[in-house]
Amino acid sequence: MTDTNHSHHPDDTVVDADTVINSFPRQSLSADSEFIQTIERPARPANTTPTDSVLRATLADQYPFELFSHQAEALTALADGENVTVTTSTSSGKTHIYALQIARNLLDAGVLNPDGSRAAEQNNASTALCVYPMKALTKDQKQALNDLYDDLGLDIRVRIYDGDTTGDRRAIREEADVILTNFAGLNVYLEHHDKWSRFYSALDLVAIDESHTYTGIEGMHVAWILRRMQRVADYWGSTPQYVLTSATIGNPHAHSQELINQPVTVIDDDGSPHGPRDIILWNPPPRDQTQAADPHKDVVEFPDEDSTTSDTDAAEETDNDEAETFVAERVPASIEAPRIFSHLTANDIRTLLFCPSRKLTELSVQRTNKHRQANTSDYDTSKTPSIEAYNAGLGRHTRHSREHEFKAGALTGLATTNALELGIDIGSLDATVLMGYPGQRQAFWQRIGRAGREASRSLAVLVGDHRTIDQYIINNPDYLLENDVENAVIDTSNNAVFATHVLAAADEIALDETDSDAFASEERLRNAVQMWREAGYIEGYLDAAAHYAGPSRPQTRVNLYGTSDTDYQFKLADNVDPTGWGLGDGLDLESVEQNRAYRDYHEGAVRLLNGQQFEVTAINEDRPQPIIELEPVDRDYYTRTRSKVNVLDADTEKTRDINGFTLHFGRGTVLVHHHAYDQMYIESSQPKTQALPTDVPPILMDTQLCWVEVPDTIETALIHKYQDYGVETGVDPETAGMAHLGYIAGLHAAEHATIQTAPLELRVDKNDLGGLATLVMDTHYSHPDYDDITDTLNESFQAATNAIEQRTHELDGTRSSGWFIYDGVDGGLGFAHAIYNNFEALAERARDQLRDCHCGQPNGCPACTFDEHCGNDNKPLLRASAIDVLNQLLGDDTRGDLAEHIPDDEHGGDRRPVVFYS
Repeated sequence: MTDTNHSHHPDDTVVDADTVINSFPRQSLSADSEFIQTIERPARPANTTPTDSVLRATLADQYPFELFSHQAEALTALADGENVTVTTSTSSGKTHIYALQIARNLLDAGVLNPDGSRAAEQNNASTALCVYPMKALTKDQKQALNDLYDDLGLDIRVRIYDGDTTGDRRAIREEADVILTNFAGLNVYLEHHDKWSRFYSALDLVAIDESHTYTGIEGMHVAWILRRMQRVADYWGSTPQYVLTSATIGNPHAHSQELINQPVTVIDDDGSPHGPRDIILWNPPPRDQTQAADPHKDVVEFPDEDSTTSDTDAAEETDNDEAETFVAERVPASIEAPRIFSHLTANDIRTLLFCPSRKLTELSVQRTNKHRQANTSDYDTSKTPSIEAYNAGLGRHTRHSREHEFKAGALTGLATTNALELGIDIGSLDATVLMGYPGQRQAFWQRIGRAGREASRSLAVLVGDHRTIDQYIINNPDYLLENDVENAVIDTSNNAVFATHVLAAADEIALDETDSDAFASEERLRNAVQMWREAGYIEGYLDAAAHYAGPSRPQTRVNLYGTSDTDYQFKLADNVDPTGWGLGDGLDLESVEQNRAYRDYHEGAVRLLNGQQFEVTAINEDRPQPIIELEPVDRDYYTRTRSKVNVLDADTEKTRDINGFTLHFGRGTVLVHHHAYDQMYIESSQPKTQALPTDVPPILMDTQLCWVEVPDTIETALIHKYQDYGVETGVDPETAGMAHLGYIAGLHAAEHATIQTAPLELRVDKNDLGGLATLVMDTHYSHPDYDDITDTLNESFQAATNAIEQRTHELDGTRSSGWFIYDGVDGGLGFAHAIYNNFEALAERARDQLRDCHCGQPNGCPACTFDEHCGNDNKPLLRASAIDVLNQLLGDDTRGDLAEHIPDDEHGGDRRPVVFYS
């Protein structure tokens, strides 16, 4: 809102889809090509409210704009004492809402005179805390707040207080009106709240910027940090209001209330304008793997060191007549997107290219220049558009310099990570290119919303990768336009996370009965205090006071990206020179949970991180903070882990019926053993070496689960319908004779598909989910006669399998089949519960992608059924069987549709085998 959008491209350059597509240097490409789809979005005018009807004359007379309607609505709600969540589009002036409320508070409290000058040097009457997800955004917002207050003639002291703060930190605490920080810092600073007494006793407003980013593990930690901060505010006698600014999410009210533990009013009727926008869904064309790249062909490949970024799991599409000679895969988005970026910037269209890793930002600049050099007849070679990479791995000076150059028009394009997704001011731009779907509609709209500020026309290009979620978007473009966007998930029920924050809270202020319900439920709080008292970390009782008695600074036990303080951190091996590999200051990687550490970072694993290959040389667990040592390498292979999964002692907490299927939510023990790994050639995805031992032990996780039971009649009919399927499911001929194979392969495919499409409905990372398809569902449940099963496993996966088989033989009653989905983090994340609540929507997305995929393979491909983390090497899988199961669940098929497949007697008379696939 504060910037007028002045376009920097020449007047004769048209930023529209047809012009860009028709001028792209590729034969036979046009707006009607089968790989191209275009969505046209009309302009939206501004809806404004007279500023003087909302703000007092002191502010209204100096404020240089009319208020957008959502700004006016939010400021009115704040004046009425409400907490507000503002969920509107990018660049809709959300910052001005809390900025103006801060100004109103300071004027009301007498800190400022009516003319904006300070009434006194010391401010003991009104302060504000603003929390941001990124330090770069914090610095940018400090400048934005200062610019606004300068325009309004207000002497308001805005200061940053975080890990980078130098100088007199005490002066900031004692003199600032507004302090800007992040939650990692706030978690630590709460311990010394006595040094912040002036600030907290006058705290009137807490602003949480980009609140939609706080989901999953980080979200639950932030929720507890805010509850601890509220205890500190209560202690010093302040009652702050909350302003949360968010991108559009599906559940802003529930998400915000869970975050701050207080009532909130949602403001979501966006009054800001935007110009017309063309969106191109660009599916890269297939390429023939059997022929060498020909520079004169339509699709040109440039050999470079980043062969690891190609889609190593690309699908095999076979022609019925030439199945043995023709194998096709799509050109990777990492190759195709830089070509489009090249085309746009060569035509002076100011563009951001969003890349999934830092290394790809650098490689994209190289590929852009190569594309331009290879197509000199299509571009004016007398001028070379200036493009650069932008990512958090660059030095602060370099980043700021490139921000300024782009804003000033000296740069035409930036290849960036999501570092520029969250509103850092780089001025106006005309187009965005997305290298792959970012995972959620919210992120998609936020990224493309960076272009076309105010009334100017803009362009967005989504370049799809060959994976399930991207191909779903390409095949279902209306999904992007649906009003219901993904829900953000926060679940504060994880007891490991809760217990850590109980220690921190007790250290900050002794816990007592007043904390019951205000901080947590009485029963839960008493149980936690008792646990820590028995462990020697807390002294006393809630009835009087429970004081922290453990080692100093328990706040450091809080890991915002994990559920315990023993997550695995990354470091370079001692013999590695970071500068020699272009790693600058070294690694910048978030720590990982034990399950992901054992799965992805066992010794010998080769992983692509930020565009660079690394091999794990050691896992050091003989220390309080486990370490994973990495060495940069250049291998011709990557590694794929083989895993075994078993679900034990599942307990149902709630159930519901879906067209005769029974859906459950509950808790249980998941036993995971990442026992072996394969080395796979990058170019062909064929094995180099197989079944190498990982030497990591099994893991037991007490976590949350969602599972579905298939009705007996449907199971019987589908077993009969698919009884002749064998090698079509992907298994070897010697294992293809089981009568149940076609059916369990469908359950396995349905399990994969529901997990992989979960991000279409929820803000979840599918890597935090796992699954198990089984023919013996009820033997995975807890039973009175088998309560001690997890105590007798002795960390043996085979013991668990034997126990399941024993249960199968000994338990009476009807057997059932189906599949589990579980949170892959000890204690759970709330994702399985969210899936339980949204299961029909996920099932429909999964069914559509299975049905609409063009791979033509019975067992599917990476775009529909394959999962890189499948513990059974993506075998067995069967699309048709999965579609039948999901159609029955959704009610799109009736039981009558299966009548011809129901035998007159029990199918085959065979005993149900103990079979499950993870």
